[in-house]
Amino acid sequence: MKITTRQKEFLQTLIDLYRQKDSPIHYSEVAKKMGVSKWTAYDMLQLLHKEDFLEVEYLIPESGNYEWSKLGRSTITFYPTKKGYDISSPTKQKISTNIVELKKIKKEITQKFEELKGKLNIRDLFKEALQSKSPLIFCACLLLILILLIKKITEGVAEIKLISQVIPHATTNTYAELALIVFAGMCLGVLAKYVSKVPTTYGNNDLGEYTNYIQTYNQYVSQMDKDEQKSLLGFLKETLDEINIKNKE
Repeated sequence: MKITTRQKEFLQTLIDLYRQKDSPIHYSEVAKKMGVSKWTAYDMLQLLHKEDFLEVEYLIPESGNYEWSKLGRSTITFYPTKKGYDISSPTKQKISTNIVELKKIKKEITQKFEELKGKLNIRDLFKEALQSKSPLIFCACLLLILILLIKKITEGVAEIKLISQVIPHATTNTYAELALIVFAGMCLGVLAKYVSKVPTTYGNNDLGEYTNYIQTYNQYVSQMDKDEQKSLLGFLKETLDEINIKNKE
């Protein structure tokens, strides 16, 4: 069975709950965590059990944690198998690795902006971002380049603060994709407003190259899973916070 994104979300939710409680999880807990009906959660967990991602354990209740009277003398709970752990962990590992790489790249790109000053070669910076094998790394590089570029051509952070208002205060999965795409679009709008100051490859104030990079970015963001979108949004918020803090100093 090739596990779907939705099935992986249920599996990861159960694994997270299992790690917190260190005991098998009732399907009603997964339902509550994911905002779905108990029966939707039950059917999905049974499917994952059928494919050996989860194991079942029947428990006789000893406390009032659930409405046991409605469930009979024993109730079904689930816990992850090795196969379940194996299929859920690569994304977490990949994101952790990417975050370490992101911090290194952020430092390098920021340093290049400071060194190049008036001789800014945006095309080379974008090329470096495109060479990344990871869509997450590319998107983070693009966001960083856009933020630093806007700060440079507007000679301050006022415009950045304005477009930052589309970013939700809490870094959650809710609206992450929309916030990331809208933010990049607003960056392009700022570049259009200050088009005469924007460094271009051919010196003709054509934003076509920027538009192409942002279109690639939008495509990558829409193809990311929720964890990757949340990680990218966290990177964006952290970068914006750092810029605002430096401006106050």
